[in-house]
This record gives sequence, C-alpha cells and structure tokens, in this order.
Amino acid sequence: MVRAGILLPRSTLFPAIGLDILNGIKSCLKQHGIQDEFIFKTDNIGFGIEEAEIYTKAERMLLQEDADLVIVVADLNIKELLEPLFTSFNKLLLIVNMGAGIPDSWSSAPTTIVHSLNLSLQARLTGKLAAIENENKKGAFALSYYDAGYRQVYAIMNGFQQNGGETMYTHVTHIKNEELTLEPLKDFLSENAEVRSLLCLFTADMADWFCEAVTPLQKQFNLHLYAAPMLLEAYQARVSAGNLIGPAIKGYTSWTPELENPANIIYKEVFSMAANKAANLFGLLGWDTGLLLKEIHQRISTGETNAAAIVPALANTIYDSPRGWMKLDPSSFYTYGPCHLISWSANGATKKAEQFKGIEEEWTAFTAEKFPPDTNSGWRNTFLCI
Repeated sequence: MVRAGILLPRSTLFPAIGLDILNGIKSCLKQHGIQDEFIFKTDNIGFGIEEAEIYTKAERMLLQEDADLVIVVADLNIKELLEPLFTSFNKLLLIVNMGAGIPDSWSSAPTTIVHSLNLSLQARLTGKLAAIENENKKGAFALSYYDAGYRQVYAIMNGFQQNGGETMYTHVTHIKNEELTLEPLKDFLSENAEVRSLLCLFTADMADWFCEAVTPLQKQFNLHLYAAPMLLEAYQARVSAGNLIGPAIKGYTSWTPELENPANIIYKEVFSMAANKAANLFGLLGWDTGLLLKEIHQRISTGETNAAAIVPALANTIYDSPRGWMKLDPSSFYTYGPCHLISWSANGATKKAEQFKGIEEEWTAFTAEKFPPDTNSGWRNTFLCI
C-alpha cells in the first residue's frame, strides 16, 4: 500500500483545476487496476502564494500521515523550498504544474521529480516557427498582463529572436474585458505594413476576449497568428461551445483530443466517465502523474523503498501517455513529451494536428539555456491560479 499526499491549488480562472487533476490521477490508476493500492490524503494550498503554509502542509504529510510520497501542484519556486526536506526524509516529492515556468537551474535533487506539460518548451517552438515562416523576420507580440508575468513569455520571445526574428512591437492587454483594447496594436500595424506576424500569449477568458478583438484585425492586415498553448486550449473550448467567430491561428501544444494513439482514446473515455466532462489538459496532467505513480508502485511492490534509488530508475521507462509518450530526463528529473503543431482555420472551420519531429534535440537545447536573472515578474502564485 502506497500512502500519497496531494496538495492541490484553487483557481478562479479554472475552478475545477484541482478536481480535474485528481480525477486524472485516480482514473489512470483505476485503468491500470491499482487504485486500491493507494491511500490519498488531500489538502488545499490556495493560489500557491503562502510558501510557509505549503511547507508546513507538506511536512505534515510526512510526519503525521506517514506519506511515502507527496504530490504538490505548484510552480517551481516551491521545488527549491521543499527539496531539502524530502531529501533529508528520503521521501518522494512530485512537483506538478503546467510548465509555464523555467527553472533558474536544471539541477536535480535525489528524491524530486518535476512533472509538467512543458508549456514553455511549446511556446519556444511557436516563436521559432514564427521566425522560420516569416521571410522578413519582423513580428509583433500581443500578451495578456497575466500570462506575460511568467517565463513562458521569455520562451516564446527567445524562440523567435534566436531564429532571426526581430521584435518590432509588444502590446500587453488588461486582464479585465472592459479595459482590454487592441487599438495601440492596430495603430502600429497601420503604420508598419511589413509586420504581419503576431505572436500571442493569452489564457482562459482573456484568450476568448482576444479572439473576438483580433479577428477583424487579422482580416484587415492579413495577419499570421502564432499562439502559445493555453490560447490554443481556449480556442478549442470556444469551438466546442459553438462560438465560430475567431481568427486563423497556429502553434505548438502538448496534446489535442484528436490524437489517435490508443492511450489517448482510453484516457478520453475513462476520464469522461469519472469526471462527467470531456477530457482536458488538467485531466491529462493528472493522468500522466498517475503513470509515474504506477511505476513508483511497481518499484515499491518489489521491495524498493529507497526514494533516492526509485527516482533515477523511473528515467529508464518510456511512459505510454495520451500525448504519444512521456519520458523522465535522467539529468534533471523533469518530464517531457512530444509537441503537436495545431493549425486552426478562420472561425474554427478546420483543425489540423502534426507531431513535431526533433523534440529530443529541442529539449536538450531548451534545458541548456540559462535564464537571465532579475528579468521576471517575481510572482509566486502558481500559473493559472489567481
């Protein structure tokens, strides 16, 4: 029997985020017939801001609940805080998030795994794509104030600029709909006819508002729109809800419902039955966490209880993820998986998905970069949790 603590966040943007992740974990374990081999203790950590509280709750899981492992759904700043505790206890720590952050250092800790959907890697690839497809290499950025507070904005800009892209203009929108405007961007495009690539970073309602506002601009200025992953997720929800007013848009993401691999077909069916809703990215994040738990359970059931031995052993497995596959980087103990280029035609009329070839090389290049110090907002809340 494996005792697992789970510290879940809350979010006003996505109120069901914690439940979806938990349903994803439990659905995966049930599918593999080992749900009864786990005892879960859950607690809430709010937006992930109160780090001392998170530390206390994680410590309580170890001391009072005698947890074999603790899953903390929070951003990377929590990793540095909790690593020494779990190393000293020789207990497993899984930091789980969407991947909008980039660590200051990719160094590993002996009992810590970081599992994400690699949003920053996909943003980097989207920036690279915009530069490669744009003959004159000139582009503009449209970002929400919220999304631009995380290092994914560095990833998409760096991907663009490292491949010859020249940033001509950056427009940051307000997080309230009544104060969102693209007029400054429109004025810029009117005066700069050579700029026709627009790289976009928006989430949830902000993505929906942006789609409404940018659609006439795309028609007026013949814009090519490149979207970060959460904007693509919002576009999918928009089309599914029957709102067929939107721009033509493309970008990289980790997963799309149309993937035809057997693991994805199973995930969609099992998750939807458990959660009474369609499969989504948060359920996927939980499902892939469940794949790691399955492998951990297998190690423990054979008598291996040394967390420092279990973590590197997990890097020897290629996990059958709904994304296509998932791996644990043996150098950093961060998970990664394939990326898919999603291309929507105008008004969501058609959708095309293509798997990116060469992700191993891109992952190596991505993790070799050093993030410039003192160049981020310093926000401590978990991405998507406000």
